[in-house]
Amino acid sequence: MTSASKFRLLLLGQLCFPAAVYLLRGVYTGYIGMPYLFENYLFMASPHLLVSLLAAKPSARGPKLLWLLSLLNALLVTFQLWILLDVPVRDSGLAWVLYIPLWVSTLSACAIAWIFVRYRGRRTK
Repeated sequence: MTSASKFRLLLLGQLCFPAAVYLLRGVYTGYIGMPYLFENYLFMASPHLLVSLLAAKPSARGPKLLWLLSLLNALLVTFQLWILLDVPVRDSGLAWVLYIPLWVSTLSACAIAWIFVRYRGRRTK
């Protein structure tokens, strides 16, 4: 297996993870809302899909991209656990509104860190 095909396989696995989280949540709660899988996947995976657009640029393909997707997956699992364990059932739909600013701030912090490291690397040369 070549490096490019291994990267594509890992990227696909990272992008399928939000759907797996949705289905596992359904198993846990006893209601697997299959008719809403696509809509919920798009909502949960929106930061993943934005980051995966970077894979179109060959220089962006690499471990950093996969680590960022892993960070987003960990954020999604943590957020889902918070909703399942701490948020009352009647408020769980409204709690998902907080997911958007959470992943926006995570992506912003990663972008700022990447720019800082890149700028600092150029300055020291």
